[in-house]
Amino acid sequence: MPKTETLHIRVNENVKHNAEETLELLGLSISEAVNMFLCQVNLTGGIPFDVKIPAPERVIVNSSYELSQKLSEAMEDVKKGKTVPADEVFKRLEEKYGI
Repeated sequence: MPKTETLHIRVNENVKHNAEETLELLGLSISEAVNMFLCQVNLTGGIPFDVKIPAPERVIVNSSYELSQKLSEAMEDVKKGKTVPADEVFKRLEEKYGI
C-alpha cells in the first residue's frame, strides 16, 4: 500500500534520540516504527501495549505482619516529612521518561 500521508509530531529530544538508537539496533527507522505502531492500533483496536507509570520499586510482603510493618514505616516517613510533592514526582517522571 502506498504511503501518501505525512505526520508532524513534537517529542522530547532525549526520547527521540534514545528511540532512534534502539530502533537502529532493530534495523528500523522512526518512520517504520510509527507505521508499525499505527498498524497494530488498527489490528488490535487500541494501544497495543499496557500503558503504566513505572514504579520506582515494588513492595513485596510475605505476611500480614510484614505488610503492617511496611505501612508503619511509611507512616513514620510521612510524619517526619520524608515526602515528595506530586508536582515534583511528575517533573522527575518527565525528565527521566519524557512523559
